[in-house]
Amino acid sequence: LTYDYNTNSLLVEMPSAIHEAPFDCLKLSLGQSISAMPYDEDLIFPMIHMNSSLSVKRKSVTPDICITVTAASGPTRIVLVPFIGECACSEDKSHAIRKLKNTIAAHPHIKMAILGLVREAQPFKSPDSDSVASQTLSTLDEPLPLEEFITERFPPCTPIMIANHNWCHISSVEFFVWVKGEDESILDLDNEDAEHMACGTLLPDVNLDAVKSMLKRGLGKIRDSFVEFSKQLDPDADCTELEEDAIAFRIRWKDYLIALNNAADVTAWKRYKNWHE
Repeated sequence: LTYDYNTNSLLVEMPSAIHEAPFDCLKLSLGQSISAMPYDEDLIFPMIHMNSSLSVKRKSVTPDICITVTAASGPTRIVLVPFIGECACSEDKSHAIRKLKNTIAAHPHIKMAILGLVREAQPFKSPDSDSVASQTLSTLDEPLPLEEFITERFPPCTPIMIANHNWCHISSVEFFVWVKGEDESILDLDNEDAEHMACGTLLPDVNLDAVKSMLKRGLGKIRDSFVEFSKQLDPDADCTELEEDAIAFRIRWKDYLIALNNAADVTAWKRYKNWHE
């Protein structure tokens, strides 16, 4: 969701279940790590948001995931944004990166960014009027409920074929993670060296060791931003324990695969339901 104050235009991109699934899992992993950090809960208040609006140069953008940090008491004068992420399903990689860059330019304190790319083998197309699906499924007075439409588990990276029609077919899932360098004034998404960026695939094969390491490194940068913000709010704050804290980060990629399988089923059913109606 993007609102442009200059043109008074609203860009709406309706998310699907396969669009939201990867970051639903990521939110859990990041939340566990942040909860384990020994920050002063009466001084700062970190929060993970899904689809929360941020301001960007007379625009309002809604990243798929972000972390904000505010003071735990008193008026909210500062909203620190150390992390943002986009998951692209119906848009190309370059467009998603432009959105990230615009948000980073408006929030230079961002320490880490992630981009997820979920690709389908082909754009969805409703059944033709003379197809098997139309001749069988459209004759029903009411659409089938989910449990009657999806009656088997389709393996990853295979089409969900029901009544001889492809309702959803995830072909690949990739992740890209950038972490701000010590000498960078702003997170640079054009910097693709191994010290600042990692990428990997969840589908068709799980190859995400570098991504996991970069996420953990980025959480260290976010912890450091907690320290800086705490001392900004209270110069006398003792942040020694937080500064020395070892990042606890657990991520189980199998959970992401389960979530994507479930999301593909739900997406296929919703497409069928909308077509039937």
